[in-house]
Order: sequence, then C-alpha cells, then structure tokens
Amino acid sequence: MYAKGTARFFDDDGRAYRRHLSKLAYDVSVTSNGAVVDRLSHIYDEIYIDEVQDLTGSDLHIVEQLMEFPGIDVHMVGDVRQSMFATNPRDQTYKQFRDLKMLDWFELHRASGLLDVHYNQETWRANQAIADFSDALFTTQLCFEPTVSKQTEITGHDGVFAIAEADVAAYVSQFNPQALRDRITTANDVELSFCNFGTVKGLTFDRVVIYPTKTVTAFLTTGTMLKPKTACGLYVAVTRAKHSVAFVVPNPAATGLTVWNASR
Repeated sequence: MYAKGTARFFDDDGRAYRRHLSKLAYDVSVTSNGAVVDRLSHIYDEIYIDEVQDLTGSDLHIVEQLMEFPGIDVHMVGDVRQSMFATNPRDQTYKQFRDLKMLDWFELHRASGLLDVHYNQETWRANQAIADFSDALFTTQLCFEPTVSKQTEITGHDGVFAIAEADVAAYVSQFNPQALRDRITTANDVELSFCNFGTVKGLTFDRVVIYPTKTVTAFLTTGTMLKPKTACGLYVAVTRAKHSVAFVVPNPAATGLTVWNASR
C-alpha cells in the first residue's frame, strides 16, 4: 500500500523519494495542464537522450509528453541489447516494455506516427567475428539485422576463442586481456584483475577473457539459449573487445569455438 498525496512523494524533511521521483514529475506535469513541458520548450529546442534503453516506468511517460509537444525535438540513442540497468527498477509502470521488450514501445510510437526509428547495424569497435558471435546471443525471433564491422585490423589473434583453466596464465601473459565476469561471486577464487560486466559498459579493450557462469557455459557447449537479461550482460562483455574474446571453460573443444592452448 502506498501513502497518498504529499506523503507518497516526500519524507518528513521534505526530501523527494527517489523511487517515486519520475512519477512525481509526471503527475506535476499532468496537473499543470502542459505548463511544465511548455516551459521546457522555451529553454530547449532539442533534447537528446542517450542509453534510452535504460529508461523504465514513469520515465517513459515523461518522454512521451516531450515527444507529443510540438515545440521540442526529441532525439534518442540506445541499444536494447545492452539493457543491463533500469532508471527505476521498482516502478511497475509500463513493465511490458522492460529490457528487450522496449522494442515494442518504439514500434508502438512509430506506428502512431509519433516517432521515427532508424537502425544502425555498424560497429567500429569489434571485428566481424566478434560481431557475429554477439549477434548469436539473441533469438532470431527478435529479427535483429546482422551487425557489420568496420574494424578490419588484423593482429594475428582475432576472433572468439575457448581456453582451459590450465592455459589461462599463459594466455594472459601473451595477450594481456582484460578479465571480465558477470558478478563478484563468479570465479572469486581466481587471481585476476576482474571487472564486472556492468562496470565496463561503454569501455573498449583490445582483448577480453571471460569467466562464464554455468548458464553461459551451457550456451557455449549445447546451444541452450540465454534468458534476455543474461544475454544482454554477455553482449556488453563480448562487444567491449576489438580483437579477441576468450572464454575459460572446462571443455574448450565442446564449444565449437577455436581452441587456444599454451602449446600453440
């Protein structure tokens, strides 16, 4: 049960609750009969929103108000395959448009004529082998167009590889990759300088080595498709690399990836 009126949005010291901040902003805008957005239109001709896939709940209502107002041009950039975070994860408004389902929100407003949608399938970071692998993380039912890499540098160790734990030390010594994992509890007994998937979003590394969870290992070895949230996290990790990605797995040969070992 929620408190009503002012008590729902502010504590006893008059501080706004973070959880309900976007709902408060939306309600104020609606109650003002458009005065809030009209004021914004006198300040800004254009509004740009990056990482738009992270917007959730009442945040989307606010964006819709901005799009509907004729005095403001709204430009949004994002990649639903990188849906790892949520601006307001506890807000249940528009929960049908969470994560990869945000594609439906864009299509809804595109169909109504409120929004133009333009897709870009090019990457200037990852090479084509990495781009192809990252595409395969998602079901074909989503109908994503294939990613085209514009990064064509050849280093002699390029693509996606599988390695055994026994070869990690030699691999790290030779290629100096950034070690990645989904969370701190993964491979917590391994002495590497790890970064978690969520902390490397937006970063670029020449090479990465990934310690996968059992779920991801099953995907690599049996083709068992990943849940959307897992696929998004792995997508972010894989696409940080320019030249090579290596997965540390118990049976590298079972993955179908190119196997690297210290004797090569």
